[in-house]
Amino acid sequence: MLISGGALAQIQSQPQILGEAVAGEEPKTLLIQASQAFQRDSNIFRLSEQSNTQALLGTSDRSDTVSTTTGGLRFNKAYSLQRFEAGFNVERYDYKRFSNLNFTAVNYAAAWRWAVTPAFRGNLTTDRREFVDNLADVQALGTVNRRTNRSTALDGGYDIDGVWRVLGGVFTRNSKNSVRTFEGDSTLRGAEVGVRYQLPYATAVEYRYRNASGDYENRLFPGIGGTDFKDREHELRGEWRPGGRTTLQAKIAYLDRQHDTLGARDFSGVTGQFDWGYEFTGKTSAVAGIVRELGSYQTNNASYYEGTRLFFAPMWKATDKITLKARYDYGMRDFKGPLPGFVDTGRSDKLHLASVSAEYQALRALKLMTWVQQDRRTSNEAFQDYKSTAVGISALVSF
Repeated sequence: MLISGGALAQIQSQPQILGEAVAGEEPKTLLIQASQAFQRDSNIFRLSEQSNTQALLGTSDRSDTVSTTTGGLRFNKAYSLQRFEAGFNVERYDYKRFSNLNFTAVNYAAAWRWAVTPAFRGNLTTDRREFVDNLADVQALGTVNRRTNRSTALDGGYDIDGVWRVLGGVFTRNSKNSVRTFEGDSTLRGAEVGVRYQLPYATAVEYRYRNASGDYENRLFPGIGGTDFKDREHELRGEWRPGGRTTLQAKIAYLDRQHDTLGARDFSGVTGQFDWGYEFTGKTSAVAGIVRELGSYQTNNASYYEGTRLFFAPMWKATDKITLKARYDYGMRDFKGPLPGFVDTGRSDKLHLASVSAEYQALRALKLMTWVQQDRRTSNEAFQDYKSTAVGISALVSF
């Protein structure tokens, strides 16, 4: 899925619930963070130019300024072979014009990186994340969706001879929306098995098979939406570092979703991603890639979408304190699978997402950020196009 402008701003301005480990560096046992961000968005509801803004919003102005205040902490500690991680934060969103959208999100994540022996190890994780998902297609124009994702997983693996590793795990994932969307609320529970072959020089190949059962929740009309479904997925991943400056990662999978009570909603196909990373100098790098997507999208005239997305993201560390980043995503989506008796409208969308950001490490404990971004969609279906431009600033304090 393409990241919406609003979600991208959160990624740029908000601290992660669990931080990413830095190679060769032991993370702080306890890290406290607070941030304040302001973003001005020209089209907060992602409305089409064809929409009657006055009738939908009670005003002709689609823009708003959003203030996001965040406070949280992270814990990270190793005990012998075990490592425990936990994170918690509270995010307060205040809209200057559309104050009815104000809300407070409580997010958490925890992980136990367990090990019985160095060869037999795995992870027990759980997390909750609430965010504004502007790009989730809502069923009522003039509304903004808040998505809450929860997941819990237990996985493990055993190194057979230092080269081969067998894998397995169980998981549950839940997604809920504050308004009705064409993706819908869902819960998925399943298990996976796999094997990994590790070669020298960070080269590896991994295969996993997943089998899961799910259900769409809170259906108004289950007869045309379906409720229960099953997912079967074969996935092959590869990692390769042919040189000190180049990193290649690839994933290809085949997903088959079958609905128990409404076969017309079934879909299957190939998904995948290929990423290329290159470090031009010690201060300049870039990542580029292509993504193949497949997902549920339920209307009378469609059951799913197929998409392809290209992205390019360069980064320049201008000084020890200043980092400049840019990113451009271009995606195409085709919507397929109409219900019996309904016409395939042949809807096709093009999505563009461009951003430029700057980070300034003013002090060891203080990072300042600013960004500009444009989020745009064109479509051959009425009222599905939109354009939004946003600018933002934020400050992050860590101690």
